[in-house]
Amino acid sequence: MKFFFQRNETDSETRIELKTASFYLLVAMIVGWMAISFILQSNEAGSVFLPILIGFMMLRFFALVKVQKEVLVAMRDKRLTTQGSKFSFTNPFIYIIKKNPLSETEA
Repeated sequence: MKFFFQRNETDSETRIELKTASFYLLVAMIVGWMAISFILQSNEAGSVFLPILIGFMMLRFFALVKVQKEVLVAMRDKRLTTQGSKFSFTNPFIYIIKKNPLSETEA
C-alpha cells in the first residue's frame, strides 16, 4: 500500500520507505479523538470517531505486517540497515535490506 510504505528493489538490495504522512495522520487522529472525548467531553462524538480511529490503526497494522516480518528476517540474518527518521518528510525512514547472494544461486 503506497500510502503506508513504498518498496524499491534492485539486484543488490531492497529499500522500503515508511511514509511519514500516514504516521502523522495516525497521531493526529489519536489527538483528535482525545480532544473530542476528554477536553470537549463529548461522548457521542468520541464514540463515533473511535471506530474510525481503530479501523485506520488496523489498516496500518495489517499493511505493515509483511514489511515487519521481512525486516525481522533480515535483522536476524544481519542484512538490515536503516536510515532517516520516521518524523521527517525530507529524510524519511528507510529499511535497506541487502540481498543474500546464496539464496539467489540456490533458487
